[in-house]
Amino acid sequence: MTYYASEGLGLRPVDSLDGSDRVIWIDLARAGPADLARVSGRLGIDLPTREDQEEIEQSSRLYFEDGVPVMTVLLPALSDTGDMIVGPVSFLLFPDRLVTLRSHDPKPFASFPPNAAQTGQGCASPETVLHGLLEEIIDRLADITEQTGRDIDTVSRHVFATDRLTTEDYRAALRAIGHNERKVMHLRECLTTLDRMLGFLMPVLDARKSTKGLRMLLKGQYRDVRTISEQTVYLQQKTAFLLDAALGLIGIDQNAIIKIFSVAAVAFLPPTLVASIYGMNFAHMPELAWYYGYPLALGLMLTSALLPLWYFRRRGWL
Repeated sequence: MTYYASEGLGLRPVDSLDGSDRVIWIDLARAGPADLARVSGRLGIDLPTREDQEEIEQSSRLYFEDGVPVMTVLLPALSDTGDMIVGPVSFLLFPDRLVTLRSHDPKPFASFPPNAAQTGQGCASPETVLHGLLEEIIDRLADITEQTGRDIDTVSRHVFATDRLTTEDYRAALRAIGHNERKVMHLRECLTTLDRMLGFLMPVLDARKSTKGLRMLLKGQYRDVRTISEQTVYLQQKTAFLLDAALGLIGIDQNAIIKIFSVAAVAFLPPTLVASIYGMNFAHMPELAWYYGYPLALGLMLTSALLPLWYFRRRGWL
């Protein structure tokens, strides 16, 4: 548990709720049942459990608990292996403080407190702290979206390179496409929950008669989330196109290989027929006793192999 008090325009971490400083933000990270029960008793409200946070119904993620708005969104973070993970984060906006509850470590929760003084609204109220934190979250989602777009462009250049790709190149491209598609889906899911949260939060601020400037900034954040969401839709379409293109190129290469085997089979079929005829053990086969019979059979085999190849090339099949 981390406690922050307002200091000037920024935030300052404090040791506990019992000090002389007025705690304006409580950040609960990986809080156990005992910690949740203790803080819930202190705040006079039941904090959502992990099971409550993972409910998919909108009414379970955006609701009022004893007049306090409880808002749960999905946010991305990096795992220990460097992969993107998505987990729920709950925001409880009390009249005198903001409480956040999470089970993973999204980057904005580490980057926002040291830079909180740089926000235009300061951190004098829970609403302004929430606005600054949301601004950091939206900026982070925008950065991830831009980086994902660059990664997809890199994969696109690799797939459509002039050099012929090997089997391992195709495997790497398909893995990269799948990895980026998963990131885009996570981003869309996060942005959707954030969009709903902002739509839920604006009437709350109106009811609390927050400053007009803060409400306008929140509407700007709402528009930013919509814009990033539209970008993720474009990226999702692009990854789908890349997947179809990669599979199409793999199919073309496979067809080329099959065509070579088909041509080889057709080329060797007539010589095989000639050899089969002269391999029969009939008693009366004049060519067997003829001096030029063996060269004739070889010539027939060679001619029967070359004629199909000449015909295929003339028709443009080779």
